[in-house]
Amino acid sequence: MKISFRKLIPVVAALGFAFAGSSAQAFTLSDGTNVLASDATTLDWNASGSGVAKGVGPFGTPLTVGQNFQFLYQSNLASVDGNPTILFNGLDSTANGTKDTAAGKNYEFTIVAMLNETVTSTTGTHATFGLAPGDNKVAIYYDTAANASTTGGTGFDDGTLIALLTIVPENTQSEFTVTAPGAGQGSTKITARIADAGDFIDPAYLQGVSEMLFGVNFESNLNYPAGNSSTNNFQIGGSSMFPDYVAGNNDIVFKVDGSNTFTNAVPEPGTMMLLGMGMMGLVGATRRRRAPKA
Repeated sequence: MKISFRKLIPVVAALGFAFAGSSAQAFTLSDGTNVLASDATTLDWNASGSGVAKGVGPFGTPLTVGQNFQFLYQSNLASVDGNPTILFNGLDSTANGTKDTAAGKNYEFTIVAMLNETVTSTTGTHATFGLAPGDNKVAIYYDTAANASTTGGTGFDDGTLIALLTIVPENTQSEFTVTAPGAGQGSTKITARIADAGDFIDPAYLQGVSEMLFGVNFESNLNYPAGNSSTNNFQIGGSSMFPDYVAGNNDIVFKVDGSNTFTNAVPEPGTMMLLGMGMMGLVGATRRRRAPKA
């Protein structure tokens, strides 16, 4: 059977798109010993998660392009793939500071992040932000104390550290709009990777992504005022990687509803091109071998 070079081009292109379009990687969530959820794709963090933008308040203060500030975030896991119950009855999904033993809750997963942002544009009451240099990290913890407290800002960065990732500039961006006096809405997308020394994902807790991790796309909806996410305390009494912080009058506290997925590593465009050229060469060599001798 003859395979023309021209007919092969769409095949190679399709292969390249298949690599480039790599989707969320399924993973297994465990407690270090027991499987809690398998073939999962999304970690859904509590809608009452809290965030604080340091030094850009009070709310409604005009921002200027090039202005830098640090943003902190903390929350606890509410469900996996939107399902809080199946294979997941032991998860304490509240952040009231105590473990709900009466309901059979005996563990929690929490997430904390710190990132430095810079104002990239402003139009009226709308502003966009990009990543600025500094300590930009996301960490996930497992804890049988189940002691995360939104009000106290405690229990989010303690327990067993099961993942530490570096936030990178690619596809990391935020925006926020003041919609009315004392009210606003925004969104954040964070891409984090195993990029620095010390970054890791523990396969005893997150199986199937430790070697293939390309990024964590953490997408959030930010809303001000903070409502049931209101607190002045962030990452209190936990890991030294995330210093304690108490919000003041020049800070803005947000309600942050977040989720994240894990994706496979995607080959660089040059790698895909070389792969395609190699396939073409292979088919060409096959045709030559199959050609009848004169």
